[in-house]
Amino acid sequence: MKSAVLRTVIAFMVSAVWLAGLSAAADAPKALHRGNGSEPYSLDPHRTTGVWESHIIGDMLIGLYTEAADAEPIFGAAESAQTSEDGLTWTFKIRKHTWSDGTPVTAEDFVFSYRRILDPETASQYANILYPIKNAELVNKGKLPLTRLGVRAVDDATLVIQLDHPAPYLPQLLTHHTAAPLPHALVERVGNDWTKPGSMVANGPYMLAEWRPHDHAKLIKNPKFYDAANVEIDEIYYYPIEDDLAALKRYRAGELDTNERWPLTEHRWLREHIPDEARSTTVLWVSYISFNMTRKPFDDVRVRRALAMSIDKHAIANEIFFGAYGEEASTLLPPGTANVDRSAQVDWAGKSMGERQAEARELLAAAGFGPAKPLKFTYNYISTPDGKRAAVAMQAMWKDIGVEASVQPTEPKVHYRLLETKSFDAAQDTWSFDYNDARNLLFLWESSTIELNSSGYKNAAFDALLQQADNEKDLAARGEILGRATGILLRDLPAVPQFFPYHRPLVKSYVKNWIDNPRQINRTRWIDLDERTGTITVAESGDGANADGFWTWLGSWFSWEAWQKWWNS
Repeated sequence: MKSAVLRTVIAFMVSAVWLAGLSAAADAPKALHRGNGSEPYSLDPHRTTGVWESHIIGDMLIGLYTEAADAEPIFGAAESAQTSEDGLTWTFKIRKHTWSDGTPVTAEDFVFSYRRILDPETASQYANILYPIKNAELVNKGKLPLTRLGVRAVDDATLVIQLDHPAPYLPQLLTHHTAAPLPHALVERVGNDWTKPGSMVANGPYMLAEWRPHDHAKLIKNPKFYDAANVEIDEIYYYPIEDDLAALKRYRAGELDTNERWPLTEHRWLREHIPDEARSTTVLWVSYISFNMTRKPFDDVRVRRALAMSIDKHAIANEIFFGAYGEEASTLLPPGTANVDRSAQVDWAGKSMGERQAEARELLAAAGFGPAKPLKFTYNYISTPDGKRAAVAMQAMWKDIGVEASVQPTEPKVHYRLLETKSFDAAQDTWSFDYNDARNLLFLWESSTIELNSSGYKNAAFDALLQQADNEKDLAARGEILGRATGILLRDLPAVPQFFPYHRPLVKSYVKNWIDNPRQINRTRWIDLDERTGTITVAESGDGANADGFWTWLGSWFSWEAWQKWWNS
């Protein structure tokens, strides 16, 4: 039997702990912890190409359009737009809002930004995405001065964009981080240091508080954001976690609220225990292998074709990826790509593996390779468990046709620099669409594309078809032209399609308003949190329990209901 003194002492202690927990929970900022896949190369929107960078930048910088909760374009920095009858002139009214330091956002910030990314001296890998703007390509190649770019500020609140050809996808394109404004006075004053914590300003819902490379980037709510009253999350922590298994452990431990990807090796456990949190969605995304056509023997289509057709994607999909990675791809255009003919595919799709291997050996022999002189090359892949298993499997498949391939892993940001500088033989490659139009993928292989054209592919007939499509106003006719251009790629094989991967994020049940969508974009602005049920470790160090986590854990043991039950026992 409990003594009265003991009851009193314990009651006082537990009540104090419980009340302190309530106070701490009420005062603590609402924080979202996101596993983000890789370490950012930069937070400058003109110097990045990765989706992991876009996730962070898109929470801070907002272009004329931005993404709704379902990633559909809505007005952002602009409050309205008018389009000329020919679709070539767009006039935007800039909404009245400021940068996070209180400086007004003006039309001139957009003019400065677009000129900067297209300036040849900036050497932006992503400059091509803005080529629909009048004279953009000529400016980017140094053939016209920056002042000839088809963007002008009529006044502080009026921006006019002129296009070289109609672009019905322009609202989606202008949500991209490359089309965000920049604080021109700040950038002109401090140069590339403008993205450092303490310097960087934002016109979006969040601003940069700190960035500890290979640990985390912390964003905090921007009180000057024009819609700040409807932003629920106070802080965001982005963690660059490339190892899917390590990320899952942190997610299960309560250190992450979301993670970019769940590990395929754990798909059965995930589907059994947390099926609603381990999501899987078909998206606008294609994985492929790029061949470096600037190096011999990959300038020979026979070699590219032999390597491509000897890959057993069905075996990789089902035996290596457990049927959970994505759909096998025989074309480059993913399901759901709008207004395009997707019928073109690789011509060996219906052949057996035995037939394909026999033809591959014949092709290699015709190209001068065989048992006495085997083809030797290095295959570069991203250092994830998925990438490693697929690389080892393909290495064995190539060995079956007499090819000796070595496999080389690298972290994502290094891997993509190898691709951009053509410092590889053959390599894993992917493209996640910036907007839903086949043009957004096919431009990668245009002769005018440099860094993002990993293969160094040049074909005048392909270029001509893309130009023809740009000037075709009829959507059905345009889609047929783009389909023919895709057929040329699948004949020449600068890249061989592999899969249409699923987007497979981990999302805790208490994360509200997360909407799966084809563009894989979930801006924190729209997200909210119900009460957590697990511990969250301290973001700043990556170890130990912080105040939120401690009180959550303690509350699970000393809830008010548990205390009442004990008291009455």
